[in-house]
Amino acid sequence: IFNSPLKRLFFQVLIIITSISFSEIGIISTRIDFIDHLLTNKLINIIFTTFCILIVINGSNFIDGLNGLVLGYYSIIVFIILNTKLDVVYNFQTILMVNLLIILIILLLFNFTNKIFLGDNGSYLIGFLFSIYLIRIHQINLELSPYFIILLLWYPCFENLFSIIRKKISKILATEPDNNHFHQLFFLYISRKLNLKNKLIANNLSSIIINFYNLTIFYVGIQKLNSSTFQIQLITINIFVYISLYIYLKKFKDKYSDKIFN
Repeated sequence: IFNSPLKRLFFQVLIIITSISFSEIGIISTRIDFIDHLLTNKLINIIFTTFCILIVINGSNFIDGLNGLVLGYYSIIVFIILNTKLDVVYNFQTILMVNLLIILIILLLFNFTNKIFLGDNGSYLIGFLFSIYLIRIHQINLELSPYFIILLLWYPCFENLFSIIRKKISKILATEPDNNHFHQLFFLYISRKLNLKNKLIANNLSSIIINFYNLTIFYVGIQKLNSSTFQIQLITINIFVYISLYIYLKKFKDKYSDKIFN
């Protein structure tokens, strides 16, 4: 029934709007006065919040191409939240987050060994739940920079937006799958540079390296949780690193493909 991307998108929008309407979840501050004024309108707030959550859940599905990438990424987010004690400061129970982290790590171990896979439903669900949870964290204390929340979700969000843009430039439908996502190019690079014959090892190593980078940048981010300028600088660095590496990795893939062809 939901093989069609448009049907999936419609169903996602329906679920998100229903959820945020009954739970009073909404993005209420961007620290940009003009946008914040618009967000006081309930309809605009629902549309904007829905759009943001859609980016996260579909971005989570986009990056779910390597074992451990999605589960590892969101495990790191839980670890960062616990490390900063945000759940305590913002009235969330620590035990709930600890249990969630344990579950994610168990799933991660099975995922690394090819025993369990998230699939579309799993990546959609985890992206949706964390979107709601992180929005709620910011709602409770507006002193926390909203750009710290964006920093925590930057990878799936930017992967989504970047994929749409590059497909548009290449005149490919945004809904069409391809093998040119960042993690796929990185996997090819790691496999060839390290001459790894075992695809599972190359797969797991690639996701570990990507997630280690994100862990590092998140740890830097928690040093100034309330500074939007600092968080925006980190997000900008991430985007620069992503695009620079993507260009390099894409050239590597093209060069490697040419060698095979020749």
